[in-house]
Amino acid sequence: MPKREDKQRRLEDRIGPIESVIAAKTKFRGKINSEDSIQISGNFRGDIKCEQLVKINNGGKIKGTISSTYVIIEGELTGDVETADYVEIRPEGRVVGNISTSEIAIAEGSFIQGEIKMPDKDEPVSFVEKRGNEEPEEAGEQESSEEEQSQE
Repeated sequence: MPKREDKQRRLEDRIGPIESVIAAKTKFRGKINSEDSIQISGNFRGDIKCEQLVKINNGGKIKGTISSTYVIIEGELTGDVETADYVEIRPEGRVVGNISTSEIAIAEGSFIQGEIKMPDKDEPVSFVEKRGNEEPEEAGEQESSEEEQSQE
């Protein structure tokens, strides 16, 4: 099946280019207010308010509060994420603080120490890993049938 050119799966691709960057080996202290996306590869201490994406790259560190529509964490955050629509914590990501978001994706290998707050929804949304063509219940029934046969 050919890939659709118009469907962009990664959040960064859907948001567009990142306009502001704090480069690796750079230390910055203060407050950031931005209408455009921000990428942190160095060290930042302070609060960030952003209307687009805040991305903490692997090796990047933030100590402060992030208030942004979208947040991707590959580096380290010591502080809170407030009022986000979507937060993604990638395998190398570390968060020590509270997260308030509508949606969250947490990769295996990431670290979170804090509380995650999500608005009440009618039904929870859960991830179910696909495993071949069998349903999980069918697999369990098949195993017990094989056990019964081996006991006979």
